[in-house]
Amino acid sequence: MKGNRVSKIKPGNINRFLSELNESFSIITDLEQLKDNFSAHLKEIFETKDIHIFLLNPDLNRYLPVERLIEKTRNENVPQFYISDRLIFWLSVNKTFLVIDNNPDIFSFLSQREHRLLSELNAGFIYPFVVMNQVKGLVCIGRKTDKRYNTSELQQLKVLLDQAGFAFENSFHYHLQKERTMKMYRADRLAILGELAAGAAHEIRNPLTSIRSSIQYLKRKLKSLDDIDIADDLIAEVDRINEIIEGMLSFAKPQEPKKERINLKVLLNQSIQLVSNMAAKKGIVLDMNFDAVNEMIVADQAQLKQVFLNVLMNALQSINGERGLVNIDVHEVTGHVKYANGSSSFIIEIHDNGNGIEPEIIDRIFDPFFTTKTDGTGLGLSISYGIISRHGGEIELQSNVGSGTLVKIKIPFEV
Repeated sequence: MKGNRVSKIKPGNINRFLSELNESFSIITDLEQLKDNFSAHLKEIFETKDIHIFLLNPDLNRYLPVERLIEKTRNENVPQFYISDRLIFWLSVNKTFLVIDNNPDIFSFLSQREHRLLSELNAGFIYPFVVMNQVKGLVCIGRKTDKRYNTSELQQLKVLLDQAGFAFENSFHYHLQKERTMKMYRADRLAILGELAAGAAHEIRNPLTSIRSSIQYLKRKLKSLDDIDIADDLIAEVDRINEIIEGMLSFAKPQEPKKERINLKVLLNQSIQLVSNMAAKKGIVLDMNFDAVNEMIVADQAQLKQVFLNVLMNALQSINGERGLVNIDVHEVTGHVKYANGSSSFIIEIHDNGNGIEPEIIDRIFDPFFTTKTDGTGLGLSISYGIISRHGGEIELQSNVGSGTLVKIKIPFEV
């Protein structure tokens, strides 16, 4: 019968498939290219359009789609598997593939959430990427409507899929290493700019004080109201320059955090309250989801509030038009993922649906004095970067023009 037909993979196709993929595993280091190449060959062999590759994200302890790991924007409701999922447990114990239609008992063992997710993925065949005795990823291949997976033929592909697991693991580590190198380069660049900013600030501050005093002295001798207004404008501009210098000094010679045990949820609510009037005037909804059991953190309250306010203000200013939305999502990472000091961490994600940032300037967004605003100093995110770094955490930004910006802050519970 048609419903019981078995998919036959031609031997010639398998040999060509193995040869081409083995070559790609050795020459492709880019994660996106590897995913595209691997998916294209699987679609040809398995005659399906549904190929989904998930890799373990070491920051979140979740298995995310490869495209989510490398994309520059956040995708809501992204499909994902958790380390605690029953499917991951089964794959970790058995370390072999799963043909769902051939194993109804195993499928019934999975949770309702996993049932829904596999249904959305149209998954019929699942293969784990096992590296160093741990499931580092999995590939879900679409269910066939008129054919069944042939177990003997799948066994022929086992060696290839095992090699794919190592290839994706190496490529993902290469991807992470590139990101770490960029962060190190940014830190060195900020340190050099900080030294320059400190020297410039001291050189400017002394004559600026003299200029302000001279304007105030001359103002007392003015008779014309127009001339007095001009003098007031000059004093206001001098004060604005002085604020920029204060920012330069804050960036160049930052204060060490005065850490104490504080409630992160309360601090975030306070920060949101401070910008709520501006949000209301622009018709922007501020929505916080604090999905963490722990609420306490050891940190400098004033400095963290400065970071949150900088990021929230940037988010509000980037939104024009109706249906503005800023999501503040907080969760904690525990278990396998640890910072160097051994503490678990909070992850705070602030995501807006504003204008976004052009890809050609996104790498400069933390540079001091770089700004896209006509009246900005370009120091807010630079100072925020330093504050989070001194707390033992990380701050990164993902954006795309027209789809908003995500600022992700990772910070340990304690340092």
